[in-house]
Amino acid sequence: MKAGCYNLDMFLEILAEAVDEKCGLRIDEPLVVGVSGGTDSLALMLGLHALGYAPLVAHLDHGLRPESAADADYVEGLAAQYGLRFVRGRVDLTGEGGSVEEAAREARYRFLFEQARRVGAQAVAVGHHADDQVETVLMHFLRGAALPGLSGMPYRRILPAWDEAVPLVRPLLGLWREEIEVYVEEQGVAAREDLSNRDTTYFRNRLRHELIPELETYNPGFRQVILRMAEVLGEENDYLEAEAAEAWRACFRTKTEARVELHLHNFNALPRAMRRRVLRRAIAQLRPDLRDVDFESIERGLAFAEAPTERREIDLVARLNLAVVGEALIVIDWEADLPDWGQPLLPREAVEAVLDLDQPVELAHGWRLVAEAFEGDLERVMAWFDDMPREEAVLDLDKLRLPLTVRRRRPGEGWQPLGMDLHTQSLQDFFINQKVPAHWRDRWPLVCSGGRVAWVAGLRPSEAFKVSDSTERFLRLRLVKQGD
Repeated sequence: MKAGCYNLDMFLEILAEAVDEKCGLRIDEPLVVGVSGGTDSLALMLGLHALGYAPLVAHLDHGLRPESAADADYVEGLAAQYGLRFVRGRVDLTGEGGSVEEAAREARYRFLFEQARRVGAQAVAVGHHADDQVETVLMHFLRGAALPGLSGMPYRRILPAWDEAVPLVRPLLGLWREEIEVYVEEQGVAAREDLSNRDTTYFRNRLRHELIPELETYNPGFRQVILRMAEVLGEENDYLEAEAAEAWRACFRTKTEARVELHLHNFNALPRAMRRRVLRRAIAQLRPDLRDVDFESIERGLAFAEAPTERREIDLVARLNLAVVGEALIVIDWEADLPDWGQPLLPREAVEAVLDLDQPVELAHGWRLVAEAFEGDLERVMAWFDDMPREEAVLDLDKLRLPLTVRRRRPGEGWQPLGMDLHTQSLQDFFINQKVPAHWRDRWPLVCSGGRVAWVAGLRPSEAFKVSDSTERFLRLRLVKQGD
């Protein structure tokens, strides 16, 4: 056993310092404390009461053990004995997919924060202690975590997955399990034992009962070393997070429920260490409850941002993709559509449409395609070309077959871009050269005459229908935004 504070005064002194200075709690405001009936949570409840706090004692019965209802009754009786308010909940986790341990954790936090909102609590307090910290850091290390994971659990943190304003606090992080057990024993209180804590089929229990004792044969102070390391790395991580906040502001474009957009150039200009943090933050915006983003996913994302694949989109992590669209780097939900940013694209349900002199074609986002015939002086018309906006094109009307059609591209379709007198090019290669995002290409409007592409709207007209020295009649095509 380690030397420690095995008396009432020292335990409360350490707890009081943590509660005040590290957790930022105020004695006159509501507080929710999660109490399972185990030694750790009982010590937290009793210690807070001894310091003058009157927390709401919240207990969630997971229904996973035959004795779970008796545990809830026991905690309720203790709360009443100390004059503390009590609330219990119960969930049925049978039939839950994935890890029962993870499902129980999520249900517990959901319940605790619901109670915190109900009573207007300043925080939710839980009984994680120094040994839990060591186990957490070691778990993260074995999984290849970065600096935030190796920093362990902080005394106070906002967890957006549960609440955007109410923090989770851990006042016992500076106390060891042995110290907590002695304090509870001194109070004459018996803890409820969860036998699953001895089951070494659980990863954390294997660390606790097998790996850590083995490591202590190499260094008897192993736990203290890990705890000290976590504290130091936590301070350094806080500093780097402040720097990352500046980097985030330089990169951030916008956010919706389904995607986060970053400035690609600004992102790639950051030092690699900052890029990792910014990408992790973008992921956290969409998956706030995702705890362990593996190293390989982040590195794959950084490599893609530097050199996007031809498809311009990759699977990232946790049903999120990473995409490059124009000058934006986008983290996006699998089920969401990539943005088109108001481009004059064909409506998603569009079929081939007729474009005639008195019959414009409606496009997405309030755009329309308009055709106008005119006659004029060739020299004057040619002078327009230098300043002609990309939303317009002028073609030789006599080379065209009216009415024109507006449609999507066809598989393997080629055409003859202006300037390619003797050659054709596939539309796929043309779109790639023009850096048209892949998810726009099948909706890009093609103005066609007799089945041949006459104008890739907004990009380039066809060589086959260009104005020449012999042109007498002209057709002006325009993309017009309604309301402009």
